[in-house]
Amino acid sequence: MAVEDVARAKSRIRLMVIAVAAVPLLFLLSGLAIRYAAFASVSPDPSLAAYVRAFCKWDCTWYVDISEQGYERFPIPGHSNVGRWGFFPLYPLLVAAVRAILPFSTIAIATATSLASGYVSCLVAWPLMDKNMRAYVLYCAFVLSGPFSFYFATFLSEPLFVLLTSCLFLALKRSGYVAAGLSCALLSATRVVGVLAVLAIVVRMFEEHRAKGGSVIAFPRWLLGRPDLIIAVLISPAGLFAYMLYLYVTVGDGFAFIHVQRAFGRVAGNPLLFLWDGLSYHPTSGWLPTAPQWSALTAIAGLGLSAVLAVRRQYGAALFCAMAITLPLTSNLASMVRYVVGLAPLTMLTAMLLSASKPTFVAVLIIFVASCYFMTVAWFGGYLALV
Repeated sequence: MAVEDVARAKSRIRLMVIAVAAVPLLFLLSGLAIRYAAFASVSPDPSLAAYVRAFCKWDCTWYVDISEQGYERFPIPGHSNVGRWGFFPLYPLLVAAVRAILPFSTIAIATATSLASGYVSCLVAWPLMDKNMRAYVLYCAFVLSGPFSFYFATFLSEPLFVLLTSCLFLALKRSGYVAAGLSCALLSATRVVGVLAVLAIVVRMFEEHRAKGGSVIAFPRWLLGRPDLIIAVLISPAGLFAYMLYLYVTVGDGFAFIHVQRAFGRVAGNPLLFLWDGLSYHPTSGWLPTAPQWSALTAIAGLGLSAVLAVRRQYGAALFCAMAITLPLTSNLASMVRYVVGLAPLTMLTAMLLSASKPTFVAVLIIFVASCYFMTVAWFGGYLALV
């Protein structure tokens, strides 16, 4: 009987592993099919090469240029006076490294890498959602076959950012602080807000210290007594500092990634005023919200979900997400939908909340998959809220 129990337990584990791997694969394939159907409905050229190229819009073209040509050293006759420095280097470098091995175009390699990153990020999310299968299904559907899945199907920073964020919080869940620090270092080389994940690392350290009965005053001394924790904190901004050093050596301005934002129309201001301006930008006709209204509402929803994380005592994730929304909000509302969608703790929380009841789970799953087609068409159409 003991042998049979062990065999049954192993069989259940094997089936669970297969299910965890198969669910995101199913949505990866369905997402490809739905997005291709959307592409075929608006494109005269139904070829796969045209399909891959059609998704490369907005920031994607900048990443392609960085991967193929690197960063500018002005002046360069005949080139744009807007430098590429505002786009961080890790993902373009990764794609360039793969392109040096495989004989495919930059956008083809980037598309495959983004899809693979989305798939792996779903696998990493499984333990983060406490192995809740319904929530896991919704999360996988959202990332790979949902309304914003096109972000994870082209050359944008979101696929890698979500994957590294998930790895960081999984490392924190398992108290692997050095691994979390390495993930944060890579995040800080992917997008500037990635460096803010160090706040989540420090919060988790503080929570562990308090759980062991330590006082608030004794926390710095406890931290200094743990070399692994010091190393984790110190390496967290390494990606950002390396990029700043590169810019200083090549361009002469280590903060070029900040200064170039003015060329993109991003000027520092009051985030509350930006939100108010966005909400006040009413449509001239019809009832659908304008692109600025969608962006403002998305930012507010993201901050609200960050508050829910705090209520659920996920303080590190809440602080990271709130800061990652607020920092770009100090310039304007551009790309706010993409920024919020790319915050893995928020999308995981949303999946957990929406999977609480079976009827809600089924309805949301259908909405996610069905909306993939229409939102992809909107992406091809250049709808500004999706930029």
